[in-house]
Amino acid sequence: MFEWLDEEISQIKTPKFHLVDGPAPAELRQAVLSSEFPLPPSYREFVLRFGNARLYRYGSSYYITIYAGPREAKSSQEEAFVNIGRTWTSHVYFKEALLVSGLESPVFEWFSNGIQQTADGFEDWLKAKCKSARKRFRKQEWEAIEKGPPPFNDHEQAIVEARKLFRWRVVGIAPNEDLRFEIHNGSAITLPYLSVGVRGKLRPPKNGPLNGGAFLPVASIRPGETKVVEFDCYKKFIAPNDTEAFALPDPGPEDREQYWEFRT
Repeated sequence: MFEWLDEEISQIKTPKFHLVDGPAPAELRQAVLSSEFPLPPSYREFVLRFGNARLYRYGSSYYITIYAGPREAKSSQEEAFVNIGRTWTSHVYFKEALLVSGLESPVFEWFSNGIQQTADGFEDWLKAKCKSARKRFRKQEWEAIEKGPPPFNDHEQAIVEARKLFRWRVVGIAPNEDLRFEIHNGSAITLPYLSVGVRGKLRPPKNGPLNGGAFLPVASIRPGETKVVEFDCYKKFIAPNDTEAFALPDPGPEDREQYWEFRT
């Protein structure tokens, strides 16, 4: 079961394109196998083999996300569901009333226009979604994904090292509700932008928790200087007071398109 996914993962040399936890440690494995909750066998097998999984990266998002820990949910009619993941356009569920120990169970997806059954079982659903996601990549794109990105050149590596020496903090909210960032350039060069993460803290939008990023314009901040930069961090979707900015990890070669530091 899922050998087809193992084979695909092994062929791809682009880091983070398929992001999986890997085999469950002994303690989690025992908890899954001894659980009295009647999760379908194929979903249990996936969790034991891959854990949390994000598949088919596109930009900074993934077409398919599978949760190792299912989450309880209810419809507007108070019908009980078990949320096991999401796609770009839907949330993915089992219907609790249909779960039977040792048997597969239909998969439901909650789209913007309502919930509907989209597969008879988890593995069938995942195969169909993976096939659909892969079709979104042109032949040349897929070949590049399998080959992996070229390493950073000297200029790009200098950018990676420079962004480590930038320091920033949120110092307030501008009258137009942009966030105000105090930024210090501790490096020896200037960068065009500084990429930071942005997420919602208290009141997420209707489509789910906000989790994105911002590219702060820092070209005018010379080495050794500190300036305040104002930036719109999704203020149309969530109140500035409910927005949190956070540091992003150092980029790898596969992240060139997501980090604006590499743009001009």
